[in-house]
Amino acid sequence: MPRNLTTRTQDVNAVKESVGAALQDYARVKDRTEAAAVRDQVLRLVGEATRTPEGATQSYRTTCERLVAEAIKVRGMPVRTVIGEGGNHVLQSCSGPWVSEHFEELLPMIRQRLDWAVQNYLAQAETFHANRPTEFLALLDAFLEDPPRLAKETGSRITPIKREAGYYARWDENLYALKANSFPAEMAFVFEYHRGDAIAARWEYSDLDERMDDIPASDHRLRDGAIYTVKNNWALRKGLMTPGAAGYIEDLDIPSIQLGCACSLVWITSLRKLPDDMLTEAGRLWVQQPREGSARALVAAEKRSLGNWLSRLLHRIFIKR
Repeated sequence: MPRNLTTRTQDVNAVKESVGAALQDYARVKDRTEAAAVRDQVLRLVGEATRTPEGATQSYRTTCERLVAEAIKVRGMPVRTVIGEGGNHVLQSCSGPWVSEHFEELLPMIRQRLDWAVQNYLAQAETFHANRPTEFLALLDAFLEDPPRLAKETGSRITPIKREAGYYARWDENLYALKANSFPAEMAFVFEYHRGDAIAARWEYSDLDERMDDIPASDHRLRDGAIYTVKNNWALRKGLMTPGAAGYIEDLDIPSIQLGCACSLVWITSLRKLPDDMLTEAGRLWVQQPREGSARALVAAEKRSLGNWLSRLLHRIFIKR
């Protein structure tokens, strides 16, 4: 059964056939003086089916705005759930009651991240688009400079040019496949970060990074398992933890921002999930307590901290006077 091809696919396929026909004619005539004209003709044909970086970015913004509209409907991160034997898709939130209750406060931040994500997409689209035609142009120029001498060689020389022409014409779809999770990752970050209970986030590396044609600019293998502190979190304020060597999550490009990144974050809300070197003495004491005694240990730690602070203050006022 033939596939139902999209209009875009049909247009690109038609361009590939036109490119093949133009090169067939050139190979048959073998008039080198026509090489420049044939090159211009082929580039014009491919250009008619190729989106500009600005056009691709506008399409990306539309997709992001559609996601925001769905988030507004469900007051959280939207997911589609299949319910019942009929396979009905129901739009739901997977963010929980806190996000739903505070959604109006979070929405301006989401819109701000949308604008940033679109600007980032445009910058990456301009670079991606500029780098795409390299293989296509190399094959085309080699064909025009040295057309096949025998008719039976023509098809095997033209086929890879048509293939690369199709890849170039659909460069925007390849870029979107690499960037599809970028804005959803931004939204998820806003929801998890502003919930206020996270004290750190652990970077989870994905080896999909290495399988991409366009790998991230940074080697994310070096980040695997690194724990990034959330600035001014409740455990820092209570003196239970110290920032780790990896630094702060706020100072980092989160996963999916760099082109080709397929990594993720695991949010940490419990001191028990931190390495020992990120715990203060009070934090270690808190962790060692049975769960039911943790609250009492926390109060005791705060009292000791307050007592030490008062002692130092009195020492400065009275003894050093």
